[in-house]
Amino acid sequence: MSRKVTVSIERYLKGIYILQEKNGVARTSELVKLLGVVPGTITNTMKRLKREGLVAHQPYKGVKLTKEGHKIALYAIRKH
Repeated sequence: MSRKVTVSIERYLKGIYILQEKNGVARTSELVKLLGVVPGTITNTMKRLKREGLVAHQPYKGVKLTKEGHKIALYAIRKH
């Protein structure tokens, strides 16, 4: 991996991956439950991940991994 990805970011990407595989999209409310964080944290993190090109986020519609985000999520899952 050429990009420096923190353990926290890997955790979010894995969560999004799991929910996206199950439901086609990851909703912030589902991420709150899955990751055990407050909604504001999810919102801020999704904005950051979107800026970094790792997710496509549409308010009120959910989050999907980009090609790069998907690649990092799979790497993180295989690593653990």
